[in-house]
This record gives sequence, C-alpha cells and structure tokens, in this order.
Amino acid sequence: MREITVGVVAPAYVNVPLWVAQERGFLERRGLAATERILGTTHGVTNALRDGEVDIALTAPEGSIADAVAGGPLRVVAGLTDRPPLSMIALARHHAFGDLRGGRIGTSSLTEGTRHVAERMLAAHGLTYPADYNFALAGSHVERWKALQTGTIDAALQMIPYDDMAVEAGFTSLGPVTEEFALNAVCVRLPAERAVLTPFLQALAEAAEWFGGHVEESAAIAAGRTSIEPRFALRACQVLADGGIIPRDLRSAPGALAAVIEALRSSHLIPPEAADPVAAVDYSYLR
Repeated sequence: MREITVGVVAPAYVNVPLWVAQERGFLERRGLAATERILGTTHGVTNALRDGEVDIALTAPEGSIADAVAGGPLRVVAGLTDRPPLSMIALARHHAFGDLRGGRIGTSSLTEGTRHVAERMLAAHGLTYPADYNFALAGSHVERWKALQTGTIDAALQMIPYDDMAVEAGFTSLGPVTEEFALNAVCVRLPAERAVLTPFLQALAEAAEWFGGHVEESAAIAAGRTSIEPRFALRACQVLADGGIIPRDLRSAPGALAAVIEALRSSHLIPPEAADPVAAVDYSYLR
C-alpha cells in the first residue's frame, strides 16, 4: 500500500470526494492510502506543496498557477469546484452589502481562494477594495465562523453547511455566490509520479460519481469527518449534488478557470505579459 499525504485547508465539504474515496475503498483498491494534513490557510497548503511537505494538495488553484507562471514546479491537475458553495454571512446588525462599508471581511488568504471570490462579490454590489473595506486574515471557514461569533470581523464567505448554521444562529446571509470560480483544485509539485497521481485522480472521479447517487450515505461520512449535526451535513451534501458544483470529469469549466486567471491578473499576482496561465493546468494525469 502506497502512503500519500494530501494537504487541505480544513475539513471542508468540498473535500467530500476525498472522504468518500477513503471510506468506500476507492483508493485502497488502487493500492493507495491517503492521510489528510490540515494546514488552515490556502497559502499554507500551497507552501507545503512547494516545500514537499505534502504529496498532493486540494486547495485554491491561484497559488499553483502563479507559481507555474513564474517558472516554478507547481501545477493544477484536476478541478474539484466550479461554483463555490459559499454565502456571504454578516453580523446580525448588517442587513445589506452597503452596511459592510468600512468593515472587516474575513478571508483565509490575501492571494488565494475566498479573497478573490469575496472581492468580486463585493464589487458587484458597489464596494471596492481597499477603499470601502479591509480584509482580515481569519483562517479557514471554520476559523471565520469563530471570528464571526466573537465579532472580530463584520462578514465572511462561509462554506456549506456553516452558512446554514450561521443563519440559524441569527447571523445575516447576504446571499450565495452565484458565479463560476474554480475555488478548489488538485495541485501537485513536478515531477509528479504518474503511477501514483493517475490512480489517485481515478479514485476521486469514482468517488464523485458515487457521491451523486448516494447523497445520504455521503452525508453520513461527512458528518463523521466534521462532527457536524447530520441534518446540516445532509443539507450540505444535497447542495453539492444538486448545484453542479463538482465537475464529474474533474475538469474545471472554462468559465470557472477563466475567472481565476482574471482575478490573478486584476490583483497583479501574475503580470500581463506572462506566459499563458492555462499552461499551468495539466489534465493529462486524468487519462
């Protein structure tokens, strides 16, 4: 059995395919055993991948794309999320996006993931960074939930099922993310061992397919991994299954990937004259 370490930001429901692959034996049948390493932030996962501390990363793709454009060894080899299952959750005293003017928006990174999704969402409602609000490094959605509860941030994008949990607890939901954005991807450091990576991706693809037809069983697996009430776990898995969030072929939709590249360019994290960022995405390991 080949042991591999998979870096993740948090025990997030976008990682349900990995949990299913572990629990249902899809990895084991391919001679693999995957151990998760929780790193707390998207850039933390990217750094761990770059430094060889994890074999594979399930994280926001921006860091790997920017690294590849700069001549580095990181690559995106599969997509896991085409539409982020996130909602903007605010303190109870905020009732509209305009109420966030001058506020602190929690995020897990200033260069990857929810920062870009939040910035685009706020811009659509007339708020621009940094003129109208500040970002606060609050960690993963689990840590952002704690920050909301203590009132140290005004709002944050919250992953399912934490959005439902927050609304039930009296916080304000300003609405879900509706646009495409490749929030979560499988990233590796070259040279990647194809004999390991391809079976891993095959197991994820099989798990994603199984998940679509076994939502209740998947919710039970997810509830056990996150210690979240089964009713919230079930609702989260229903959203994942019904929302076209997980690409079944593990290839990000062109629009979702384009949104990431646009965010990288608008944030000046990759220069306009850089090589084509799409070259940082290599789906050949899926074959």
